[in-house]
Amino acid sequence: MKPPETKDSLLFPRTHLAEGILVTFESRLQNAATIFAPRRKGKTTFLINDLIPIAKEHGFIVATADLWFDKAHPERVIAGALYEAIHGAGFLRRNWLKLMRPGSLVQSVEAGASTDGVTVKAELAKEGGLNLIELFERFRILGNGKALLIIDEVQHLASRKEFEDLTATLRSLLQHAHGEVFAVFTGSSQDGLHRMFRRTKAPFYQFSHEIQFPNLGLEFVQHLGQRFQEITGREWEVNAAFERFAARGYMPKYIRDVFLLCLTEGLSVRDADHRAWSTMTDEGNFENLILEMAPLDFTVLIGLVRGLPIFSTEGREWIGSEMPGGHVPSAATVQTALKRLQRRDLVGNLGHGEWAIEDIAMEGYLRRNFVEIDPQLGTDNDQ
Repeated sequence: MKPPETKDSLLFPRTHLAEGILVTFESRLQNAATIFAPRRKGKTTFLINDLIPIAKEHGFIVATADLWFDKAHPERVIAGALYEAIHGAGFLRRNWLKLMRPGSLVQSVEAGASTDGVTVKAELAKEGGLNLIELFERFRILGNGKALLIIDEVQHLASRKEFEDLTATLRSLLQHAHGEVFAVFTGSSQDGLHRMFRRTKAPFYQFSHEIQFPNLGLEFVQHLGQRFQEITGREWEVNAAFERFAARGYMPKYIRDVFLLCLTEGLSVRDADHRAWSTMTDEGNFENLILEMAPLDFTVLIGLVRGLPIFSTEGREWIGSEMPGGHVPSAATVQTALKRLQRRDLVGNLGHGEWAIEDIAMEGYLRRNFVEIDPQLGTDNDQ
């Protein structure tokens, strides 16, 4: 299938991934999919430029709710997404004055322009109007077997106890609309997704098929190199750019920034790398976080970067060897350190004793500065 048209000439389409998800819905092989991707991996770009337009080409009516749009009121965000899908952004613009009257269904409307076009978000009134269940039913009927609800940053529903009723309602609605309303959940927190989907008592346990969001690889950097040559008539340092791209954690925005710096300012990839990385990540903030940590917490964090089994005898002995005094911590002490790191959103619990660092930029910083300093990349002080 031809990729959807886009105004972004640097976009590298993920058409096959979008098609693969949709074909399982159309074949009734699954009713929901969960896409996990750490922040800065291009997940939102995929939703906007691949999944949503391709779903619409397949005849789906699509509602998209970003739970970080209004973190305190996820129900209103989901209801607003359903309302917009039912009536359309054009409906909201045509009925702006009427919808803003006191007591109307819509309390406020936010409109804005971006590279992805015009977007309109509706916030439902706190009192009165249609509730989530009624809107969901309208959405189901209108979809006629092809309704797709996308909930971005779904792990937010597991962040507060007061969201439990909403989460239970949402699961019930989707279960009763099996084969009619399909769902794509996306998230950036491994810990949050574990609490939502993987634990035995998780609200969406065994409800959704989990998809690991694939990294863009060399072909993406080659695509940028081709655009560079088309624009400038010169060759871009594709191999050097890919080395940096891989070392920095395969973050599309980072390598696009490197590309633009090379294009607009004539920088080498190496010089553009330092500029782009320092702009994207506040590594001074990482340094402050480390200074604030207890020595045990920092050592446990480095153990995770090294891939050590930190609860094993070997892992705990290594932690002890790195600590002042050389005392080997117990498994319970390691668990307590992990809980402290978890409360700061630095690590996520994957279940079965497995933990991982949540922020790939933070992990990259720790790896380069405390684990395996790359002589080619150097540290961030190497200018």
